[in-house]
Amino acid sequence: MTRRAVAALLVLLTITAGCSFLSGATTFTAERGTVSESAQSETDYSLTNENTTTVTRSFAGQEVEVNNQLTEYSRSTSLPVFGDQEVARFSVFTTPAVEVAGQGPFNPVSNLNNTELALRLQAQYGTIDNVQFEENRTETMLGDEVTVGKFSADARTSQGTDTEVFMHIAQTRSGDDFVIAIAVYPTQLDGEQENVDTLLNGVQHPGSSDSGSDGGDATPTSGDSGSDGGATPTATSTDDGVV
Repeated sequence: MTRRAVAALLVLLTITAGCSFLSGATTFTAERGTVSESAQSETDYSLTNENTTTVTRSFAGQEVEVNNQLTEYSRSTSLPVFGDQEVARFSVFTTPAVEVAGQGPFNPVSNLNNTELALRLQAQYGTIDNVQFEENRTETMLGDEVTVGKFSADARTSQGTDTEVFMHIAQTRSGDDFVIAIAVYPTQLDGEQENVDTLLNGVQHPGSSDSGSDGGDATPTSGDSGSDGGATPTATSTDDGVV
């Protein structure tokens, strides 16, 4: 999954509906989510990108600025069809809940389940199609038991190779933010789900009292219930990368 694909998709999820309760509040900034160094080392993933995306919306005549954080990790594979491409990706997206005077959250992410997130990804990008629900499982992320939705999809790499991928999506609330983790990799990668679970367990966020499986060694530089079905809305945009 490329930076542009994930970042643009998740911007679309954030603060898309108006609200009249935001008087006096102008800026909401999410804390960055990361993956612990030990989880990176164990899975051979490495940091590839950190990005802050600002979305501005008007509520009752007032502009509200929302700052979202995206952190991405990837690893190369030895699969001959892909060469040395970094086709296995793990992304941590954080977005503020947006609560004012006890009202909210106003962020629409609070009402989206894993299947809805997967279908929004498909609807925005021509490099992914035919998203289908596979199964749910329970894992631990930021100290919470979360439902991890697993989906299959048809995708195209930046080199024009058509392949089938698995997507894993999990989300939870941490402090004032929503934290969403998305993993994408070719289905030919045997055993990669184990790496995904290790990365999920290693997710860190300042709002959590249990941040990562190794006591919170951040990399500073650079929940919901799943569904049991899928659909195939028309993709209208294109992007490079696996997804």
